[in-house]
Amino acid sequence: MLNKLSSFIALCCVLLLTGCLDYGQQTLTYRYDAKTDTLRVFQLYQGIFGEDKQDGLSEKELEQLQSVLSGQRTFFFANWIWEYDRSEVSKALVNLDKPDAALDSSTCTRREGFLKLLMGNTRVDNGAFYMDEQGRLCAMQSVTVSRFSNLVAAGNLQIRDLLKLESNREDASPEEHALYLKSAKKPKPYIRVEGNQLRFHLPITRAAFEKSYGPNSSSAKQLEEFKRQGGQLAFANNEMKWGLGAPSDQATTLTLPVSEKPYIANALDAVKSRVAVLEKMDVAAAAKAFIGGTSQNRKSRKP
Repeated sequence: MLNKLSSFIALCCVLLLTGCLDYGQQTLTYRYDAKTDTLRVFQLYQGIFGEDKQDGLSEKELEQLQSVLSGQRTFFFANWIWEYDRSEVSKALVNLDKPDAALDSSTCTRREGFLKLLMGNTRVDNGAFYMDEQGRLCAMQSVTVSRFSNLVAAGNLQIRDLLKLESNREDASPEEHALYLKSAKKPKPYIRVEGNQLRFHLPITRAAFEKSYGPNSSSAKQLEEFKRQGGQLAFANNEMKWGLGAPSDQATTLTLPVSEKPYIANALDAVKSRVAVLEKMDVAAAAKAFIGGTSQNRKSRKP
């Protein structure tokens, strides 16, 4: 349930694919401009390497590298949160033409509208590859989402539709069935934007929350750092409350670890054969030029 809902939380068609190219950490800086209704996200991938081989990239890793260089694809902390791949959004639109007994015509229409809105208003631009002060291969991307409030509204409808479907899932527990159906029947904004603060309120059972977000979950390390940097995550009244940033922030920055594996320079030659790799880069200046404002990290507060 959580993974399916995450596809709409991010306002992108998320495919939780197993990635071969990895990186040590990622820094994300975003700013929402209410006047232009535009969300700008600046991405830094720090310490890029391949998992499969010590002395180069495998064929699968080379394919992934090329898909990023030639397509509209961006990653939000690898598979911990989500991924946006324009080509997969396009496939999802095509697949709507295939019969699906679980989707009525109204649901299909809303999903089609959401996917088209997403594709028409999301742009991913690849920036420079560069070497950081530790001698690691790094890269930049900029993501621009226009008509953001429209996407938020459409995303809220998509979550409600998904909850209805999930409530009738064969393996759903009685508790999940009642919880999802009750939430779907009561209109509410699951995705909320206030100034530069992003918040998500999603129905979830205590057991599911502890499994995905508890101290013994596979995401425990990222969650600890997320909270330390001001991220908000809590469970109350059968609801997960997730938040980042503060309404008054000019821009919000979050840096999280992604891979625990040690960095090796096995991707450098493959990248150099395709694009230029700069010896140094003023990433702070590049981020400010794209985002504007001053990035801020806030101490934890209630969602």
